[in-house]
Amino acid sequence: MKRYIGILTLGLILGGYQQAQAQFNPYYFKKHEVAVSAKAGLLQNYGSLPDQISADLKFNTAIGLQYDYFLNRQWSIGIGAQYAMYTTDFTASNLSGQSNEIDSENEKFIFSYDGREFKEQWKVNQVNIPLTVQYVGEAETALYVRTGIQYSLLMSSKPTVTWNNLQTSGYFPQYNLLFDEDLLYAGFGFQEKVEFKPDLELKDRWAWIAEVGVKHNVRENQNLYVGVYFDLGLNNQKPSVKETKESILEYNAEIDNSLKYNSIQESSKAVFKNYSFGIQLRYGIGL
Repeated sequence: MKRYIGILTLGLILGGYQQAQAQFNPYYFKKHEVAVSAKAGLLQNYGSLPDQISADLKFNTAIGLQYDYFLNRQWSIGIGAQYAMYTTDFTASNLSGQSNEIDSENEKFIFSYDGREFKEQWKVNQVNIPLTVQYVGEAETALYVRTGIQYSLLMSSKPTVTWNNLQTSGYFPQYNLLFDEDLLYAGFGFQEKVEFKPDLELKDRWAWIAEVGVKHNVRENQNLYVGVYFDLGLNNQKPSVKETKESILEYNAEIDNSLKYNSIQESSKAVFKNYSFGIQLRYGIGL
């Protein structure tokens, strides 16, 4: 008899618990969500550049982790960490210039250069740390919106300057002489390809970020987020230089070291800012 009374009592307790849980379920929710994310898109530099130079639209990617603390069922604050990679190309065609110079023998002349193709490429690896606020609907499939700020710690930023079909020459008006062949040790001649790696590092980055998309409840406490993102760089990441250099190719009055190849980011006119947009996927688990 006692056994039956115990079973009946346990059944009543469980039934009452389930009824209470159902009654108060709207007030209970998972306050923590941990997610993995991946995004891919296009990146464009929008800062000012020296004359004749343009920036190309390039592909960028990032993978990472995201943590959100839910204040209620719809609003959360979050922090994340993403490893991001991108390449920025600055290019020009038929790039030319000239300047008045003095050679190693104290002779005045006009230095000229003409390159068919110029490219300065920056390969960047960085860690993104987004601080965001998110609104998400309560339905099984619902709209979500996320926005905030993001700090990017630069892990590496390696620039490479490349010239193709570069012709340099020196005209000495006092002698009516033009040197433009087979005198590369003096800075004059033709080079099919020249590659130079400046010793420069970009500054860390601040950005405003936004994301909008659809959340789908895959199973209990597991959500898939599919959205589009926008990332706008706010600060100038231009490297710190001791002296600005307004010409990307300079004459140097030193035998066997007569040409100095510069980065466009050493120019006072250059501003290194960019924005990106694309698709982001996130899979979150409520805890």
